[in-house]
Formats: sequence, structure tokens, C-alpha cells
Amino acid sequence: MSKPQHGPSALDRLVVGATRRFDLSALLQETIRTLSNLDFEHRHELERLSNSRTDPILKKQIAESLVVRHRERRQPYVMLVAELQKHLAGAAAGNLRATG
Repeated sequence: MSKPQHGPSALDRLVVGATRRFDLSALLQETIRTLSNLDFEHRHELERLSNSRTDPILKKQIAESLVVRHRERRQPYVMLVAELQKHLAGAAAGNLRATG
């Protein structure tokens, strides 16, 4: 039994047909920066909630909602970081074979 074929990755779809060469390393750094910004914003929201005069039970529900939203917002970027790292590692391995 053969494995099901998966379509091209999101990164492959982004790069295919491009008229200029993508700098994957710069894209990785920018994606990491975006994750950092999301994390900072999340911490700030939780801190504001913590310092508010909101009812403690309601505060707990809001905090749980914020955590779920944060995870959902982060997930695509986490997946992109993993994919970029995989592509960069493959490119580095190819460069080592070419020079070795």
C-alpha cells in the first residue's frame, strides 16, 4: 500500500513561480519576530486583565479565552518556523555535499 500523496507545502506554494529568490533566513527571522510580538501582546493582555477590577470568576474565563486565542494565532507561525528550518537545513546539507 502506498502512502497518500500530499500537495506542496505552504512554503513551496509561496516560492514556486517567484520572480526573485526568497531569502528564507530573513523570512525565518521575520516569522520569529512576529511570534515574539504575539507573545508580548498576549502577556500584556493578561497583565491588564490581572490588574483590572473584573470579577475573579469572569477574569478566569477571560484569561482562558485569551490563552485559546493566543494558541490559535501562534500556530500558523510555529508551523512556518518549523518548515523554514527544515528547508534551511536541507539547503545547508546540500551545500555541504556540493563542497565536500
